[in-house]
Amino acid sequence: MPWTFFGVELASRALQAMQMAMNTTGHNLANVNTPGYSRQRVNLATTEPQVIEGVRTLFMGSGVRVESIQRIRDMFLDARVANTNSEYQRLNTLYTRLTQVEDLFSEPTDAGLSRQITAFFNAFQELSTNPENVGVRANVYHQVEGTARTFRQLASRLDEMLAEMEQRIRSTAGEINFIARSIADLNAKIRYNKALGTTPNDLLDQRTNLIEKLSEYVGVRTTEMSDGTVRISLGEFVLVEGERSNPLPEGIDYAQKAFTDGVDRWAQVTSGSVRGLMDAAEYVRSYRARLDTLAAHLVETVNAIHQTGYGLDGNTGYRLLEGTDALTIRVSSDVEDINHLAAATTNAPGDGNKALEIARLRQMPLADLDNKTIPDYYSALVAELGEHTRSASTGQENQKVILQNLQAEREAVSGVNMDEEMANLLRYQRSYQAAAHLINVMDAAIADMIAAFVGRR
Repeated sequence: MPWTFFGVELASRALQAMQMAMNTTGHNLANVNTPGYSRQRVNLATTEPQVIEGVRTLFMGSGVRVESIQRIRDMFLDARVANTNSEYQRLNTLYTRLTQVEDLFSEPTDAGLSRQITAFFNAFQELSTNPENVGVRANVYHQVEGTARTFRQLASRLDEMLAEMEQRIRSTAGEINFIARSIADLNAKIRYNKALGTTPNDLLDQRTNLIEKLSEYVGVRTTEMSDGTVRISLGEFVLVEGERSNPLPEGIDYAQKAFTDGVDRWAQVTSGSVRGLMDAAEYVRSYRARLDTLAAHLVETVNAIHQTGYGLDGNTGYRLLEGTDALTIRVSSDVEDINHLAAATTNAPGDGNKALEIARLRQMPLADLDNKTIPDYYSALVAELGEHTRSASTGQENQKVILQNLQAEREAVSGVNMDEEMANLLRYQRSYQAAAHLINVMDAAIADMIAAFVGRR
């Protein structure tokens, strides 16, 4: 009886295949809410047919087997999502930081430097008409002190923001190194399983999620190798190679937008939140430098006039301001006595021409301020900040829409559809029941055959 148990074996293989299919479907349903999970599909194939020799050679089917459990994932779509997400994070970080800078400048409010500069020149305009009025002089001193204080506060806060951004970049570099080590560890596990001839779908999902997380920080180039591992690079710098990860250089070159050791190791940052921080830092340094330029020229031009004027005490040569930049500008100790405020060109009573000359500085273009007046130079700085912020805002909104569309497209490919999985589960269940029924039929047939054979004996 060479074929006696053939039907039982065929049905047994069907039971095993359907059991695996149901288990895979259950795995999909269990992970329907797991971020980054890729649905899996059981690929069934016929087993090798049995050859029956006789008058004619026949090939009889021997059942079904599980050929593979496939991870449904579009690698090209993953790469597009990662690249788009990286650029979105860059623009979103840049927009967030520039919005914070706008809040620091507080324009156009009474606390902003623009109003302080206007009040500064208005105070000298009033002093020119009432040069001997003590109340007017006290107001001038108050406005000069307020303007200098606003310069210092703004410069100090910009410096604090720059320091905080550098600290954030360095802490993110640590997170990048940690993710790189995790990817290298997964590379080792995936390579081992590939060598055994299996496809570790869940490990592949974990690695894809880590690569996407990495792309939020920095733009990376990913290359899949033949052994199942991935190679990850930042420009020419190899972050992950097989089972080995290389920590980022500790130095930061803001001009080149890279991590570097200053010699021969350069990790170029092309996108991601780190690039957004680097771009924001470059803008902030530019604003800070221009603020210093404005403060230095305000000190220089105002003092050049003030030192040639006369105070109520009949003396001249007093400085109104001191300092060399926005962080050091302050009211000079020469005018702690408000009678030392110079309003007159001569010692004649009621002379306010020197105060008027200072007031007219607001209308005087200065070569070192790009041929702009002091108020206009500052207004141009604020306008440039606003333009940078609007550009970043528009860019991040556009990238967000593209990213959402790509994520929806990927979800349609890789996401778990509960209705589809429930239908598959029911289909596999019915097939399992049919295979179980086939075993019962074969068992009864074999029992009848054995009974008949024993009865003849």
